[in-house]
This record gives sequence, structure tokens and C-alpha cells, in this order.
Amino acid sequence: MPKTDHVTPCRRFLQPGEALWEARDYSDYPDLPLVPAPLRAPRKRSSRATGLLGKLSDILDKASQPSAGTGAGRPSSSRLLDNRLLDNRGTRAVGTVAEGLNEAPENIEDALDDAANRALFGTTMEGDWSSMAGRFLVQVTNAGGTPRHQALTDRRLFVLTDQATGWRQREPELEVAVQIQLSNIAELRPRPRMTFPRGRFDLVFVDGSWIALCCAFQEDMQAMVAAFHGR
Repeated sequence: MPKTDHVTPCRRFLQPGEALWEARDYSDYPDLPLVPAPLRAPRKRSSRATGLLGKLSDILDKASQPSAGTGAGRPSSSRLLDNRLLDNRGTRAVGTVAEGLNEAPENIEDALDDAANRALFGTTMEGDWSSMAGRFLVQVTNAGGTPRHQALTDRRLFVLTDQATGWRQREPELEVAVQIQLSNIAELRPRPRMTFPRGRFDLVFVDGSWIALCCAFQEDMQAMVAAFHGR
């Protein structure tokens, strides 16, 4: 099976006089933190998709309107009963207790899942969302598409994302998702023996924060690390 060419796509994004040291695949490392909703950029939608969503919204609006047989100013008896139950103190107290009991098993399951993920993948990021690592993850997430390539040059590390997503096969539409100047990188730290998959390495920033990056294979990770430390 021929090896995927990562050099050619990355060369297209080099700046004048910039030298490419290494180009390898970019794989999303498992269990990275989820970017909070306020930091996520809104997704761009095509005009066709917007039109379809608009028609669907109209259909749902019509379906949710009250039937002609029910007067707008006359609530039904069942609605009056529901309101009385909701306003009752005892009902509210029972509901609060029940909600707490329902949430307790979910909290335990979440804690067990988190512990299992940490054992398998280790800690995946250090630093808050204002740190260099946090901003790196926010930029990759907001770029959208599917990250495909990562490259190390004599000036920077950058990641290319493919915007040609979906079920239909088409030519890649590559864009720079994020780029970091070498002066902001303290270290590329290999982590092959601590966690799975073996292609993990940590991108350590000069502010002390770091984030787990990944290649599909350990040899690709080692090539990226060697290129950085051999500069």
C-alpha cells in the first residue's frame, strides 16, 4: 500500500524562502477537551442547506400550532391540572429529589469514564483556554473540516485541514487550521510508551502549557520530534 504524500500538500502553503523540515499526517488525539460553546465559531452553511433547513423549520412550525378545535384563550382542563401539580410545593420537592437521584448514577458513570480515559490516554492538555495550548485547540476546532497534515518548517509548525467533507468523494480543499511560530514552541515531547496510540507527542509552549498531538504511526511522530530537536 503506497504511503500517503504529506510533503506535496504542505509545500503549497510555504511562505517565500521558507524551508520544509518535515511533513506527516495529523491525527486527532483521543480524549482532548471539548472547546466550550462560547469559544466555538458558528458553522458556515451553504445556501442550499439553508434553504432546506428553512423549509423544514416552516413544516415544524405548522405542526406545532394548536388545532382549530382548541381556543387560544381557553386552556384545556388537562393543562389546568398540569399547572396545579407544577405549582404544588410537595410536587416540586419530590421532583427535585427525583432529579438528584437520576443524576447521581450519570455522575458516577461519567467519573468512571473519565478515569478509564485517563488511564488509557493520559492527560491530554495542560493550560486554560487563554493559554497557548488552549488557543491552539480552539483554532483547530473552529477551522472545521478534517485535519489531514502537519508540517514543521524553519519558521513554524502548521496544521492543514480538509474542508471537502461529506459523503461525496471530491478533491481536497486544504486550508491552514493553525500555525505556531518556532519561537513559541519550547519542546516536542515524545510520549510513545505512556499511552495509546504510539504516535503521540506533546506540543509544549513557552508559557508552560501543552497539548497532545498525534501521528498515525510512531515512526512519523519520531520524525517530527527529530526534525524539531535537530534544527
